[in-house]
Amino acid sequence: MMSCFIGALLLLAGATSAIAEEGQLPADQRAMMALDSGESDAVKALPESEQMVLKATLALKEGSPDRALDYLKHDKSDSDPLLALLEAEAHRQSAVLAVARAGTYARGLKERKEDLENADLSSGLGEAEVRLNAFIDQLDGIYGSPLHLLQLGADIKSVFLVDKARSRMFVYVRNSSGEFERVADEYIVTGAKGGDKQKRGDARTPNGIYRFVKRLDDRELEARYGPVAFPIDYPNELDKLHQKNGYGIWMHGYPVGVGRRPPQDTRGCFALPNDRLLAMAEHVYLKQSWVIVGENFVFDQKERQGKLLDSVKGSLEQWKQDWSALDTEAYLNHYHTAFRSGKRNLAGWKRYKRLVNSNKSFIDVSISDLSLIHDPNNWSEGEMVVAEFNQHYRSNNYQDVTRKRVYLARGGSDDAWKILIEESITP
Repeated sequence: MMSCFIGALLLLAGATSAIAEEGQLPADQRAMMALDSGESDAVKALPESEQMVLKATLALKEGSPDRALDYLKHDKSDSDPLLALLEAEAHRQSAVLAVARAGTYARGLKERKEDLENADLSSGLGEAEVRLNAFIDQLDGIYGSPLHLLQLGADIKSVFLVDKARSRMFVYVRNSSGEFERVADEYIVTGAKGGDKQKRGDARTPNGIYRFVKRLDDRELEARYGPVAFPIDYPNELDKLHQKNGYGIWMHGYPVGVGRRPPQDTRGCFALPNDRLLAMAEHVYLKQSWVIVGENFVFDQKERQGKLLDSVKGSLEQWKQDWSALDTEAYLNHYHTAFRSGKRNLAGWKRYKRLVNSNKSFIDVSISDLSLIHDPNNWSEGEMVVAEFNQHYRSNNYQDVTRKRVYLARGGSDDAWKILIEESITP
């Protein structure tokens, strides 16, 4: 069911010209027109139950519970909790309106009317709202190129963007031409508590940039995690720098027999229906699939993206040039005051690098297979970018090639990027 739903959404960019001509109408109205007309192939491809979810949600939002009930009367399933909750909310709204129409005749029911009003079930309809927003976004043709994927090297095969605010996961995969294209827009369930994870057991999903590092199959899992799970490398070095702890953050499925879950319902992992999990598993490449977790990702801002890319690449190029020129003090000026590399802080790093460089007659540094990912989250150091690359180092007495990951931070758009964390990693 979910596969058909998402597939239909991805077709909505080709919706009928009649709908496109109504682009100035309110979003909800345009969505209802598309669904009621049923003329679009994209809408026709939606399973009946998903069409009912969207139509009933729109009817309830416009205060038409009887219309919602009319849509829901075609429901032949007694096992879909979301449709059942939509029906309950429609009956509640209808009862409130009926008592109001009774006027003074129902004055003795004032307390009952207040009870009905206070029994608002809309807080439990988060999944319906997420699905509606996804429908409207695709109808409007937005959410194309994400700002945060500045440059992706050959080492990266796929990227999973987990947007906690939207309760959606956008998946990008390298195509046969080497370009990244979006292949999925999935409903995703995240931690029961909002905000960024800080400590073990706080039921929050961490914000940051990670990789899938392991695959756990059903024989290794409790039934509540579904058929497969993919742990990410939380906590990473940036998390540790900020004293965040905890472990065991996975992408996993639903318990067997469960088809619906509200948007915030895990202990900190991110979950999706089992059929969709298995479909997404086809795009997971351990240590080569990156996972970006945050809120309200920014899309389709090419000019801003270009400026970001130029500024980061320019900083890395100047860092490399100062290092190769054996200008040790200029080189060290590229490092943040809160810098960490392993057990070394900035003072320790300066002592180490001054000693090493004092024994060099020449240094040559170059980088290849550069990836740059912008972090959508706010950190205490400011804006953050993760750079990963092959570092080729040669001097009069040593040479090697190392895979490096560097976290760069800046306090404002006019500030220079500074290296906050530098680490060697195993590919």
